[in-house]
Amino acid sequence: MELESCLDILTEKKLVTQVPTEALEVERLPGDASNREYARLKEVATSKSFILMIMNEKEAFKSEEAGATGQSSDELDFVAIGRDWIRAGIKVPQIYYVDEKSRFLLLEDFGNELLYGRRQKESAIHLYEAAMRELIKIQKLQPFDRITKRKFSKELLIWEFEHFREYALEKRGVVLNEGQSNVLKNFFESSVNCILKIPETVTHRDYHSKNIMVLTDDKIGIIDFQDALMGPYTYDLASLLRDSYVRLTDQEEQKLIQIYESESGRKVDLEAFAISSLQRNMKAVGRFFYISMVKHKATHLPYVLPTMKRILKSLEDIGEGELKRILENVSWE
Repeated sequence: MELESCLDILTEKKLVTQVPTEALEVERLPGDASNREYARLKEVATSKSFILMIMNEKEAFKSEEAGATGQSSDELDFVAIGRDWIRAGIKVPQIYYVDEKSRFLLLEDFGNELLYGRRQKESAIHLYEAAMRELIKIQKLQPFDRITKRKFSKELLIWEFEHFREYALEKRGVVLNEGQSNVLKNFFESSVNCILKIPETVTHRDYHSKNIMVLTDDKIGIIDFQDALMGPYTYDLASLLRDSYVRLTDQEEQKLIQIYESESGRKVDLEAFAISSLQRNMKAVGRFFYISMVKHKATHLPYVLPTMKRILKSLEDIGEGELKRILENVSWE
């Protein structure tokens, strides 16, 4: 739906100031990797602001995932999950209005500052500690049916790994011989078998520095949670600590794991954590190339090389030297 049509509906229902008028400022916001559109609506007289989120047609990436795994999600899951998490005390945006027919939402405005942006200016370790504590709260939630119907199944994990093979290798013209292909296949299979043994919790599925907002008084808010599902407890942990966009020091990572262990009551299996981070990062690299090739957006390509460096280091750490050597010989520039 067009922005102007959404505004017409909102003003008709008296949810925002009448437009067109100088009393309402409308600022289009940069989108993310999805097909969603965003705008900030600010009432000049009151300084109140809201976020308009327009949910356009589901991108092909999600349709492919559903076809491969038999599990589907909908952008409107944002509403059910958001309301459930608000009741549980998780800091996600308040939902002021839902138009299911026209597929748009009016949300609380969390501002402009991402954890990613703050990290560029300072260590922001206190914010990472807050994000870790919020993650523990999410993992301790009693899941409801919108989340329990989806999980990191064998099919989903393999599909995410194959996304790396398809877009990071094959569609870039990287040809592996039979032996190299078998090394990659065997790594995928052994990793999936390991991940499927990890205890499950409620999982955000994209818990990284660009989906964590810094609010007033340095509190944090969580966004982009509509794909939440049941998954290994290590998945969001790896997303936060081994983010494609931010590199924490080893000391910072260790400190945050200690906080997690102390406050969650769960000892982190470091091998399972390493394999989860590898799976997550390889999926991310495949996704970055997909965004470039299919959606014609080069926005994520600068993060390919640093993510691959992390992947290569992790492969070395867990003794996967043969796969490390194969991927080292691929150009990631």
